[in-house]
Amino acid sequence: MTQQDPRFRNLERKIGLFVLLALACVALVVLLVGIQKDLFSAKYALVFTVDRGTGFTKGMPVKLSGFRVGKITDMTLNEQAMVDITIEVARKYSKWIRSDSTVKLVKEGLVGDSIVEVAVGSLDKPELKTGDSITYLKTKGLDDLADELADKVKPVLIEVRDIIAYINDPDGDLKKTIRNLEKLTRNLEATRSNADTLLLATTQNLEQISSRTTSLLDTATRKIDSLAVASLNTSLEKLPPLLEKTDAALTQVTAISLATKKLSEQAFPLIPGVLSRTEELLFSTDRLVNSLNNSWLLGGGSTPTPSRSYKAGDSHD
Repeated sequence: MTQQDPRFRNLERKIGLFVLLALACVALVVLLVGIQKDLFSAKYALVFTVDRGTGFTKGMPVKLSGFRVGKITDMTLNEQAMVDITIEVARKYSKWIRSDSTVKLVKEGLVGDSIVEVAVGSLDKPELKTGDSITYLKTKGLDDLADELADKVKPVLIEVRDIIAYINDPDGDLKKTIRNLEKLTRNLEATRSNADTLLLATTQNLEQISSRTTSLLDTATRKIDSLAVASLNTSLEKLPPLLEKTDAALTQVTAISLATKKLSEQAFPLIPGVLSRTEELLFSTDRLVNSLNNSWLLGGGSTPTPSRSYKAGDSHD
């Protein structure tokens, strides 16, 4: 009597379906990877030749304008001991790869992976076909760069060595200059001490001169003050006699003025009498002249000229 678990019914069918599903998934993954890697797109091969195969490996990506278009598929050594490298490029990119296109080995970034970079050709040039050769431009590798750098640095190192030898030469100009500077420094220290001593002595002398000058100025000031006081005292002593003389002169002037006033008062009453007498004298003289003019001895009996009489004026006129 056979017992059968219902869970194991149709087990072969279930396993077959699971296997078919897994195979389908694997095929789908392969298809997607092939599409992504251009495994199912049409390709064509190009060849270039290099001196050495250093830096090149199978499967190395080939890029055009930074975009992956193929890979290295084969590397062989030819009869000239040079390396022929075959690259496989997708056919859809052939329109940019012309007869003047070039390839070179470059690094992506400073420490990135090495790639084969294809330069875009001129559109007026013919496209490259399968098996055609493409020009390779040699780029400098690390060894070449190191050799070039060494060639550039070597003269600098030689000059540095010569400079160091010149500096370390005990009989060289630099060593002599340093010794002279040391001597000069010591002399400068002695000179500085002498200068300090001289400045100290000069300062002391200046202080003495300043004190003496101050004393002299004080003495001169006192003398000037004493002379001024003496002159002022002398002037004040002479002033009273002078004022006395001035008062006496003013007294005499006042007396003279009074005498003159008295004389004037005495003379003014006599002036009218003198004037009246003078007028009478003039009147008499006038009459005498008229008489002479009318005389026959002088005038010859001519008609007598009317006489001009003087009018007696006021004595105060």
